[in-house]
This record gives sequence, C-alpha cells and structure tokens, in this order.
Amino acid sequence: MVDQNARLADIGSDHAYLPVELVNNQVINFAIAGEVAEGPRDRSLEDIKKYQLADKIDVRLGDGLAVIKPADKIDTVVIAGMGGILISDILTRATPDQLANVQTLILQPNIGEPLVRQWLIKHHFAIVDEDIVEDEHHIYEIIKANFQNEIEPLSEAEILMGPVLMQKKSMTFAQKWSHKLQNYRNAVTNMQHAKKIDQAKIAQMNDYIKYIEEIL
Repeated sequence: MVDQNARLADIGSDHAYLPVELVNNQVINFAIAGEVAEGPRDRSLEDIKKYQLADKIDVRLGDGLAVIKPADKIDTVVIAGMGGILISDILTRATPDQLANVQTLILQPNIGEPLVRQWLIKHHFAIVDEDIVEDEHHIYEIIKANFQNEIEPLSEAEILMGPVLMQKKSMTFAQKWSHKLQNYRNAVTNMQHAKKIDQAKIAQMNDYIKYIEEIL
C-alpha cells in the first residue's frame, strides 16, 4: 500500500523490516524507522547496518510521531502491529508540525479497527484502500487513508466492517464476520438471560448482527 517514492515514517518499526523491504524493492529511497525504546531501536540499527542501508533509513528514538521533523518532508506514515486505541492515541498526540506534510496513513490495528476508522474520518482522512489477511490463525486488517478537505461520512456498518472490505468481500473477510456473527448471536442470548439486562448493549449487538447478515 506504500506509494512509489513515498517519504515514509514507520512508527514502531520492529527491526525496520518494512523500510528495508521497501528500499530493497526500490519502492522508496528514504524512511524513518521510529522506536520508543532503546532495545528495539538498537535492533533496527543492527539490521540496517547489515543491509548497508544507513544512508536511506534513519533510525530514531522517540514517542510516536515525535521522530518526524518538518525538514524530513514525510508524506506517508505507517503504524502497524498495535491496538486500535494505541494507534488512535499516537495520532491524536501528533503535533501539527509532525503531520504537516503527511498525506497518507497506512494503519494495521491488531484489534479495535472501528476506533481507527472513526479517528480517520474525524480528522479528514478518507479511506481509499483496505486489505484483510490471515497469518497464524489471526486475522489482520490494513487501512490506507489519504488526507482530504472534504470527505464522506461512514455508516455504522462501514465503521464496523470497513467500507472497502465490504465491497471486496474476500474469503478471509467472510470467515472473520461469520465467526463474529455467531459470537454476537451467542452474546445476545446470554445477555437476555442475565439477571440485569442491558437493553442498550443488546440493541447495539442486534444492529451488528443486522449489518453482518446484510453484507454476508
């Protein structure tokens, strides 16, 4: 999802695997690999030296987007392998200077995907692409969004399931939501038999069930 010749910041880079792959495949020629702790920072530095890419990948220690300076002219930020709450928090704490040149966000939350989509729409990033993959029995969603002055709001179903993923309807997407559908049905049944019935929660679950049934 990274565009050709993007100037990339990979936040929480984890050995700088992604920047190394992108540079070696000639997709980009400059990246910042950001780490919040010294251990991961040092491991990223070792890998970059091993691949002799120190002139193209700059490893920096800092909290979130604090590793980005205006002179870097970073236009693409990747935040992958974290929960949706943490990704949203990292983006919220970014200063206007750090986001000044950023046109594209590529986000891969491990959980809490709806929170990420809500943040994007609220901050004028329109979702332009999504993907869903399974690896070692865990399903991951990847969301690509571009900054736009005017964007269309998302429906509740689109926030929950992903506007692009709903259109693609891949086998992995169907697998995920078939499983979720059964979980929601079971949850509603259990809540209806609880001593204290949470009608608002049941109504929300029933909405989710309706959305999933319509899409599948």
